[in-house]
Formats: sequence, structure tokens, C-alpha cells
Amino acid sequence: MIDQTVLTPGGPDTLEKEDMIILLKKTGLSDYEAKAYLALVRRSHGSAEDVADVAEIPRTSAYKVLESLQRKNFVNSRGGRPAVFHPVPPLEIRDRMSAELERTFTSLDRIRGTLTDKGTPQLVYTIVGKEKILSKIGDLLDQCKERFFLSSPELLEINNSFATKFSNALKRGVRVTVVAEPSARVPDATEVIRKKDLLATDVVMDSEVALMATPDLSICGFTDNSFLAAHLDNFFQMSLERPMDTMR
Repeated sequence: MIDQTVLTPGGPDTLEKEDMIILLKKTGLSDYEAKAYLALVRRSHGSAEDVADVAEIPRTSAYKVLESLQRKNFVNSRGGRPAVFHPVPPLEIRDRMSAELERTFTSLDRIRGTLTDKGTPQLVYTIVGKEKILSKIGDLLDQCKERFFLSSPELLEINNSFATKFSNALKRGVRVTVVAEPSARVPDATEVIRKKDLLATDVVMDSEVALMATPDLSICGFTDNSFLAAHLDNFFQMSLERPMDTMR
């Protein structure tokens, strides 16, 4: 059994393990992912079996949990049997997330007041629940006429849910652009851009409708105001002017 407190550097204060897990889950990690990352930070490295023992999660789940953390750029792995996992330093993750938050709020600031300026009573709506958000993404794919933009750190579920819809969109002549992590499996698309450190799931349809969701797809903002959607579309495109790689 591991002890229940972790000393914070530079002082005698302690933070309960459960509090640290709650804080990590606020970054979009699942309960098992938060426990596994905390275990790796405390150990500095370890195999899936090591992590399962320290994190107190099922050994049968540990490897998949660590693979998910690797896709989210919380851990790195080195080859071997068994594979050895190392945590990305917490401060590096903090800086990455700070940059992403800066990007998001800069985008929001760009559209501040645009509804008032336009005199349009449309709103940015909130959608809560993964099932509802996935359904909305699927509807947008079906409705898309010209261009569909999708950027997400977690494409597996979207790909599994809508492989046929992506294929049908391409057959209709829709230009589909997908931004994905370097090793992520992607749906059929006209263009695939590989980019590290993605956090939010962003969708824009025909520069008229936009959606921005949390990494776990639990909550999102949605707008069908074409003025706001075009602003967000422009911002996303500018952020991709220097992608890591582009390929079919």
C-alpha cells in the first residue's frame, strides 16, 4: 500500500493523493490515467505492471491506460520487453497546457462583442455529455457541403463512430481536414496534419458552424453564428501555418 501523502518541493506542506488525482482529472484525464501518471511521477519510470501496483489499478488495464497517456503526451515509452514508461515532467505539461489555454482565450477574445456589433440574438450554446456531442459532430458531417475541419487529441472514438460518415462526406466532394497527434489513427480525409500537444476537440463546418469541446468530450461550446464560426475557423487555420507534418 502506498502512503497517502506526497511532499511538495520546497516546504513541509503536503497534498493528499486523492486531491492530486482530482486536480489531474481536471486536465481531462480519466481516474485510472490520473492514478497512473501520479504513480509514474513518484517512481520516475516503470513498466505497466509496476504502475498498476503503485497506482492500485487493475493490471489488465494498465497498459491501455499508459498507451492513452502516451497519446495525450503525458508519458513517453522506451522499447523493450516489458516497455518502460517515463512521465513527461509536470512543469512541461503545465507550460503546454498554459499555451493551449492562451490560444483558447485569445480566440475567445477575438470574438468578444461580435454578437453585439452584429446585433444578432444568436448565442453560443453549451452541450453537455459525450453522447450528445458525438451526435452533434456526426450531424455536422452529414450536413457539410464544402469543408469540414476537425482537430482532436482523441480521434479513436470519433473515427470508430463515424468512419462511414467521413467516407460519405468525401464522396460528396467535401474537403475534410483532420489534425491529429503524430501516432493517432485517423478517419478518411482529404488532408491529415500531424501536430503535437493537442488538447481541445475543435470542429468547423463550412465556416458557418463551430464546436469546441473538452478532451474527454464531456462538454462543449457550439455556435451556428456564421460570423463567430468564421472567426474561429480563421484562428485555427493560422495556428496550423507551421504544422509538424502533413500527409495523406
